[in-house]
Amino acid sequence: MVTILYTIPNFKTAGSQYVLLELYKRIDRSKFKPYVLVEKFPDIFPDEIPSEERLHITEAVGQRSYIGQLATLLKEKKIDLVHSWDYKSNSIEALASRKAGVKYLYTKKNNAWSKRWFAKSFLSSHVVYNNPEMQERFFSHFLLKHKTSFIPHGVDTEIFKPLESTKSTENFVIGCIGVLGENKNQLLLLKALLELPETVCVHFYGKGNEAYKVTLDSFIKKHNLENRVACKGYIANQDIPKAMATFDVLVLPSKNEGLPLSIMEAMACGVAVLSSNSGGGAQFLLKDEAGGYIFEDRASLISQLLQLYKNPTLRTQLGKKGRARIISSFSIEKEVDAYKQLYLSMLKREF
Repeated sequence: MVTILYTIPNFKTAGSQYVLLELYKRIDRSKFKPYVLVEKFPDIFPDEIPSEERLHITEAVGQRSYIGQLATLLKEKKIDLVHSWDYKSNSIEALASRKAGVKYLYTKKNNAWSKRWFAKSFLSSHVVYNNPEMQERFFSHFLLKHKTSFIPHGVDTEIFKPLESTKSTENFVIGCIGVLGENKNQLLLLKALLELPETVCVHFYGKGNEAYKVTLDSFIKKHNLENRVACKGYIANQDIPKAMATFDVLVLPSKNEGLPLSIMEAMACGVAVLSSNSGGGAQFLLKDEAGGYIFEDRASLISQLLQLYKNPTLRTQLGKKGRARIISSFSIEKEVDAYKQLYLSMLKREF
């Protein structure tokens, strides 16, 4: 039996919570014993995680104290391997794991990089990245390249699947799912909307940075877009397929992304996708136009939107190709199996 500790900052704001939860739920309990550790909001755990597998150490104790407490916990629970989904660049988890003599793995999700990220990677037993460009950009150094693996995120295609369409018959609906913020660049989509037919509208889903939301609201008001833009707010993961059924296309206008889950989920739901060239992950997903297109700027976004607006058959074709690509290459089963094999390889065990 392999005892694994999954770590994540919290289950309230951390973007990787759904990915971690799917991995936790599906890991083979006949071979693996999992625990989950959070730093904040210990009262907010998904119901799927029983109380005896919930752990908490507050980050407020300070780095040195945290390292000691975590190392002690790893020994007490007889942890074999720590798999971190922490988005921070500090090395305290890696140092605690070393102190306890435990293997440490983290999954690199974003495109941030610095000396601190290098140190964290050097101190780790292994690093998984989910955007194929990261190998060359971050992990080509001779001290790192031997300890990395590419494992893309997977999607549960039984949950994320085409539902009966509830699309508007009067309007062409552009969907956009993600935190309202500077990096997600929703303002670009609003600027494009000014040059599209009046029947084209945008539905935003996601929590918002207040300052950026003010910027969006001011733009909407200034250009009289109130009847064409709807900010729907937070959406629960299980409700995303229902929202997708109302979209004619999903647009991801981000400035910087890893491997965008919203694109993968849209493809699994049979929705055509348009994505900015935001870091390589989108190009990898939409390779050979299997699911949608990449746009380089506002002009190309407008051109692609008009193409899809005028051609519902093309939208349907892209949606079918996108779902087929997710099923063949990006299922949740493939991701879980890849991690299982990596865990066993790191511990030099076989089952």
